[in-house]
Amino acid sequence: MEKACIGFKMKDAFEAYRHMELELVEEYGGYAYGHCLYTWDDGERHLCRCRKCGGYVLVQNSEFHDMCGGDDSYYRDYFPVGSPEEADELNRKYDGFQIEFDSGIRYLIPDGGRPHWSVRFEE
Repeated sequence: MEKACIGFKMKDAFEAYRHMELELVEEYGGYAYGHCLYTWDDGERHLCRCRKCGGYVLVQNSEFHDMCGGDDSYYRDYFPVGSPEEADELNRKYDGFQIEFDSGIRYLIPDGGRPHWSVRFEE
């Protein structure tokens, strides 16, 4: 039976992040179904599987290019998916912004070692 990583059931985001030891299953690249699979200027999505529980995680990487000579910013989001088919369905349905703001999915934001749940879904 396929499932999402059990880290998404944990209340504490740091505990969930520590649980997730991810290995790559499939790379989707930056574009699919006529839209970007990232936010900002560059990025990609890929499907991973947790080595600890065998559950799936859809990872969205995004990059913001600082046009004023500063450092670029990098963002990563982890979305729960129960199967490769569900990941493909999310890729088909949502671009980078839509999956974050319109999907209604509670997702994990690693944020450079300060993980937290997506703000809209924090308790």
